[in-house]
Amino acid sequence: MRYRRVAVVIGGAVLPLLAGLFGVAVAAEKTGVAGAPSRFTAALADAAYTCPHLPAGLQAALIDVESGWDAAKEGPNGTQGLAQLSPRMWAAWGEDADGDGTNSPLDSADAIDAQARMLCQYYRQAVQSPLRGDRLSLALAAYRLGWNRLQEVGGLGQLPATREYIAEVKNLAPLYAKGLGVVNNSRSMYTPLPNPRTPTSAVSWARSMVGDYGWLSLCLNFMAQAYGWDHSGTRYAIDHWLFTPNSMRHHRQREAPAGALMFWDTGLRAGHVAISLGNGYVATNDVITPGRISIVPASTIDARWNARYLGWTPPYFPDGV
Repeated sequence: MRYRRVAVVIGGAVLPLLAGLFGVAVAAEKTGVAGAPSRFTAALADAAYTCPHLPAGLQAALIDVESGWDAAKEGPNGTQGLAQLSPRMWAAWGEDADGDGTNSPLDSADAIDAQARMLCQYYRQAVQSPLRGDRLSLALAAYRLGWNRLQEVGGLGQLPATREYIAEVKNLAPLYAKGLGVVNNSRSMYTPLPNPRTPTSAVSWARSMVGDYGWLSLCLNFMAQAYGWDHSGTRYAIDHWLFTPNSMRHHRQREAPAGALMFWDTGLRAGHVAISLGNGYVATNDVITPGRISIVPASTIDARWNARYLGWTPPYFPDGV
């Protein structure tokens, strides 16, 4: 019988469950406040400080997704244990972390320690890499695929299944961090490579483009070029809004600072985005003359297109080219 693992939030804890084909859920084992089995929480809390750039609950979330807290799990490709490490990976990273005389991926303390050091190294490589994608996403993709494979495919753009895997880990991480009680203010869950231009420079560039023609249906590309990218890496403005982490989305707030990206649902697939110039004004394409850049009050977009304003975000281009 095949089982599907689901995460249920009860009282702030994430409880790994097994849901059978007949919908019957059975708890895997007693869990602690973090949602992780209590016998692993001390090792996880220690490992959280191995790499201060990583979110505190990341390892617990990754173990949840990889093995469902089954310390004896053997994967289809020879991967083993909580962290689902292959023999090759273990040869490179495995150590007897708890000094009990056993050096094995099936030893939970050893597995948690090795996983922490691997993730830290992948994050360092991601920071130094020109690959598109936020740094933590690249590190998680490397954990799943290997760094060489990630470089071969050129990043995350052609890996929809890996992006879903990354999103699942990231969504669980804050819940586990809260339960572990580890303080970590890392921004690495959503920190991409720096934009080539600052908000001040982007606003100056956008103002200089007023009257320029040739921007028909290219609102998101205009935003990307304002910040020095050739392309945003996202096809539609509405998708860019949805792909931006919720913690960075200022829903329905009109007081957008200069340089912020302001988003609308126009009722069409693409949606619309404009760059805030401050004081309620934006630089935008198409609104006055199709294809031409204009400066208008942001409310003009609502009125002329009967559009629904969604909110604003900082200039976030994790897949910028």
